[in-house]
Amino acid sequence: MSLITVETVSKSYETFSVLEDVSFSIEKRDRLGLIGKNGSGKTTLMKILVGQIFEYQGRVQFAKQLRVGHLSQDPDLNPELTLHQELLQIFDKQQRLEDQMLELMLELEDESSQPDLLQKFAHLQEKHDQNGGYQYELSIKKALSGLGFQEKDWKLLTKNLSGGQRNRLALAKILLQDPDLLLLDEPTNHLDIKSTEWLENYLNKVYSGSVLMISHDRYFLDRVVTKILQLRNQRLTIYRGNYSQYRKTKALEVLTQEKEYKKQQQFIAKEKEFIRQNLAGQKSKQAQGRRTRLDRLEMIEAPEVTDGTMKIKFQPQIRGGNEILQCRQLNKVFDDKIVFSDLNCDIFRGDIVGILGPNGSGKTTFLRMILGQLQPSGGTIYVGHNLTFGYYDQELTDLDEGSTLLDEIRRQQPLWTDGQIRSLLATFLFTGEEVFKLVADLSGGERSRLLLAKLLLKQDNVLLLDEPTNHLDIHAREALEKALIDYSATVLMISHDRYLLSKLASRLLIFGENKATFYSGTYDEYQRELAEASQKQDTPVDQTIISKKKSPVGFKVQSQPSKRERVLVAKRHKRSRSR
Repeated sequence: MSLITVETVSKSYETFSVLEDVSFSIEKRDRLGLIGKNGSGKTTLMKILVGQIFEYQGRVQFAKQLRVGHLSQDPDLNPELTLHQELLQIFDKQQRLEDQMLELMLELEDESSQPDLLQKFAHLQEKHDQNGGYQYELSIKKALSGLGFQEKDWKLLTKNLSGGQRNRLALAKILLQDPDLLLLDEPTNHLDIKSTEWLENYLNKVYSGSVLMISHDRYFLDRVVTKILQLRNQRLTIYRGNYSQYRKTKALEVLTQEKEYKKQQQFIAKEKEFIRQNLAGQKSKQAQGRRTRLDRLEMIEAPEVTDGTMKIKFQPQIRGGNEILQCRQLNKVFDDKIVFSDLNCDIFRGDIVGILGPNGSGKTTFLRMILGQLQPSGGTIYVGHNLTFGYYDQELTDLDEGSTLLDEIRRQQPLWTDGQIRSLLATFLFTGEEVFKLVADLSGGERSRLLLAKLLLKQDNVLLLDEPTNHLDIHAREALEKALIDYSATVLMISHDRYLLSKLASRLLIFGENKATFYSGTYDEYQRELAEASQKQDTPVDQTIISKKKSPVGFKVQSQPSKRERVLVAKRHKRSRSR
């Protein structure tokens, strides 16, 4: 039986329709990627599946006792618990068994204890082992480590976590619950490349359930999903294969439809011309017959066009010098903590430099040093002549919350008419009354588009981009990619988008382990070198979450542990849980 069956589901709001006659099913071991432009109904469909939207037409049927794990963009966490305590809640059953075992162990220390206590303890231990035993502590550690948390973060209260940290914690919690079905809304949005690759490995090699995910991460979709569900014009179309296979199938589909559409349009034009010439003449009956046939003709839809796609063209106002940036032994230290050191690089006009590394490794700090907002702790940084810098801040803070979209552009172009401003905003998909929206009411994707519009107006000859694709859908990402390829000046971009890095970056700056390394090559070349080095060293794949059947590192499971050993092990785990 299917895990979930969706039959002709439609959803409308007061003035517009979001979903029309959507039908599909989720089977065991399915790996489904749900794609579509921002606002196409993806999150609405996900909310219907998890029961957050009740009013809709159609039917959604669930398998009995289906366990679902849902990752939303606004995770529900207990603000008074630490990060570690939040995850320990998942294993409440094991912890209760441990408490009972500890009580029995203490009783068993008494030589006069009843023989039936040993039998009762053996029964509890068997149940504990069946539920994974002490494995859960190691699983928590592996999940947190894989998703970018260090052990020093474990004691942080969830209310003090950043938005990205909250989402990563929520993802770890859902994975550790090991549900039958994962419903994930942008799971890679706040992950660096290493954590994204860890998640890919987990979903492909460890997790045996089904997955439905909303994602704009094309590399991730290629490596995880086996079907693409595309939402367009309120309707759902299913394509077999990963994202790259979908693109090929879609291109062929559009080409075929275009040929059939043109052929039919030519036929219609010819028939209409015959009808026009002969409707009142001797061939009027033939004309009437052809008109009837035209009325009954099943029309072929016009092929899909790239409507709703941003039109971006970055054009530098002045040509900068050939030497853009030179760093020698550059380093930065905050409060005796080395952020990065020994950075040496030479960047020239026309370079597109991809900057990558774990969260918190100094990437944004480096861009702020180029802008002069932070000073080096050591070494030198030389910035070339006649350079103007355009900075895209990943926090999207360069906006006035109380301004409208019109106000934001007028602040930068005070002499422009409303018509000129509207024309610019339309190229970034803001039309009609949307130009009067307040910045405070914009989604992440809308804020990103507005910032890109402001960046375009500045006409700088060096672009410093900090995670520019984070809130953009696939169509917007592709539009940005084309604009950066066509840009005649220099780009330094921080990104965890491997597709973007692979397509654009000609050189790399790699941050990590308190160091920064300059690599004169593409992202694909860098990955090949890493793979070759790994093979030469015969380095095993990091199995970050291990099978529940295995024993955790540091413990040797014994069939008949001594009384003292049982007490020590139980007390150790009791202390661990109370941290």
